[in-house]
Amino acid sequence: MFRRFFSVSSVSLTKRPTEWSLPNLDKLPGGFRGKVYNKKDWTKYLEKNTDIIEKEEQSKPHQYITAPPKNWRKMKDLPEYMRNKYALKEKAMSIDLSKIKRLSRSAMDGIRTLHNKYPQELNTEKLSQFFKISPVTISKILKSKWKPSEKELEKKKAKWEERGQMLVERRIIDQKMQDFFETKESELKMEIPYFVKQEVSDYIRLHGLEELEETFEKLNEARVQKQNLKEGDE
Repeated sequence: MFRRFFSVSSVSLTKRPTEWSLPNLDKLPGGFRGKVYNKKDWTKYLEKNTDIIEKEEQSKPHQYITAPPKNWRKMKDLPEYMRNKYALKEKAMSIDLSKIKRLSRSAMDGIRTLHNKYPQELNTEKLSQFFKISPVTISKILKSKWKPSEKELEKKKAKWEERGQMLVERRIIDQKMQDFFETKESELKMEIPYFVKQEVSDYIRLHGLEELEETFEKLNEARVQKQNLKEGDE
């Protein structure tokens, strides 16, 4: 017991530091860390690549998101779940997709082929300007030696064919839905609300065009009943 108490009491208690003592960034050695943290290297990098960075910020990829109506916040009859849905869509549209831009496997192979054939004419900076990505990404692509196997290529090809067929079918459904809504608006002599069109379209994409007429008629009957109840109360 005595030894145990003595060993604990003999430890010197020191205070934790309250300030960070950082090294001088200008005096760091060369190499990878020097290039990352050295201010002089960063100024040289920005001088060379300012035009590329500005072009990357200006050229943003196309967003495949259906924009909500501009005055959706003022719609009094809009359900709460649709308000949440529109708010999430606005948040998704505000994200800068240029920062997460990805090249396809065929584009990467094309970059390597062009650089191997014309190494002096098509260097890293010119390839980055053409493909609108950073020079660091181009250098990583050129250094990479990974190649997919035959099974992976066949799987990728089948996936792209399936995706292309799905996009064609979706465009056909969207066109038929647009024609259907225009016909119903002329029959009912009224404008169908935007959120009703969107909800019906999402439902039909999952269940098929066979249930389109029946689904719309049920919604229309519910609308008429609700309107009759309001008129009866008044």
